[in-house]
Amino acid sequence: MKKAKPMHGTSKAKGCSHARLGSFCKMFPKLKSWADECEITEQCEAAEIAAALGGGNGIMHDTNSSSGDSDVPAAYTFFAQFVDHDVTLDTTSNLHGNPISSKEVGHLPNLRSASLDLDCVYGFGPEASPFLYDQRQAGRLLVGNEVNKNDVPRNTDGTALIGDPRNDENLFISQMQLLFLKFHNRRLIGRSFEEAQMDARFHYQWIVLHDFLKRICDENIYNQVIGHLDSFPKFDIKDKCGRVCMPVEFSVAAYRFGHTLVRSHYPVNGEYPVVDLFDERFGTEGFSAVPDDLTVDWRFLLDVEPCHDYVNSKAFDHLFADELVRLPDPVVGRFASDNDRSLAFRNLLRAYALGLPSGQTVAQEIKAKGYAIPAHGPDMSKLSGWKCLDPALRKKLTHATPLFLYLMAEAGDKNLGNGKRLGPVGSAILLEVFITMLKECESILNLPKGYKGWKPDKCVAKGGELTLADIVRYVGN
Repeated sequence: MKKAKPMHGTSKAKGCSHARLGSFCKMFPKLKSWADECEITEQCEAAEIAAALGGGNGIMHDTNSSSGDSDVPAAYTFFAQFVDHDVTLDTTSNLHGNPISSKEVGHLPNLRSASLDLDCVYGFGPEASPFLYDQRQAGRLLVGNEVNKNDVPRNTDGTALIGDPRNDENLFISQMQLLFLKFHNRRLIGRSFEEAQMDARFHYQWIVLHDFLKRICDENIYNQVIGHLDSFPKFDIKDKCGRVCMPVEFSVAAYRFGHTLVRSHYPVNGEYPVVDLFDERFGTEGFSAVPDDLTVDWRFLLDVEPCHDYVNSKAFDHLFADELVRLPDPVVGRFASDNDRSLAFRNLLRAYALGLPSGQTVAQEIKAKGYAIPAHGPDMSKLSGWKCLDPALRKKLTHATPLFLYLMAEAGDKNLGNGKRLGPVGSAILLEVFITMLKECESILNLPKGYKGWKPDKCVAKGGELTLADIVRYVGN
């Protein structure tokens, strides 16, 4: 029987499908949770700890803006968010729930395909997501609206017409979405929709693997993996049917590193050099049209031009900018509690609800697989405010630190990440997941017939090695 042709925007590959949504899972299903190690038996206990650590004026709140800068251009903060929205979406787990088992975690649906396929850009393709496409020009993605031609498309209510509504959460992620809409449209010239889509995906995946991860991961861990790709990944993160699943240790802990990179304000362009991430003065509190005069000039956030000043992201550490500890109504709702407005609090409490292990036990497991993990992890006692915790609680958390806090402390530790990039344990988790997605799905590490030996177009990567700045230059932003 003749096989059915995949619909536009979808394709099939070993271990995954760009059309199939996935599920969550645990990378370390046999490990105790940090809460069990600390003998926490009630949800209210976990909430109190999460508040002390991640609530307003907690240990993770950068109340004095004392956190420094990393060496990573600020645009990568929003590229990280863009990638996150491409591979993971959890709408069913309960932030304030009691811990669930590994089996129950495996039943949570991931409403994104874990395949770096830009489904946040393409949706399900022109036939299944026609509202994303220009019906007058086959395969062209819609861009612009009545307010601003350099914004994402919107309906008459101002709602973004994009593959993932979260990519309108703030001004910069919305403009990052626009960047990749424009990139596809430029690559459509002389190509079919399917060819342009494949081409855009491969360029995007190349940037993720060879630019983004190289900048943010521990250098030794990155080189260990990239230099011996045949030996990685070390962990099996697939479901019982052999499909890639999304580990909660990644989605709820390691990959949330981007939250700590966020600055309270950014330059938008030459006329607006200081704009808050969520700024009431300009109506940039999220999920609204981007005013024409606030169109982002990426040269101020990315190394696009020599001798053009740009800002870097905040340091890799455990500290959250005030903007993320006091999230506005459009993001969390009018009736959110003070704690629920803090992204740090939410990360810690969700980790409790999903039964995430401690950073110490995860480090041991990863080291046992052959990763170059140092003998000593981060010194938790060096965190500001740590010694102000209740002594009994402090003693427990020193030996069983919630995974997210452990990884961020590792990144900030002067002997590990030193605030410049992730530490070795966080880097190993990221690389395990990204290498799995790329190897199991149609990608630059699993090229389909007709694409063997694919490399980035030299007309895009004019500097030699393809970077995010090349995409900006190519589309002319």
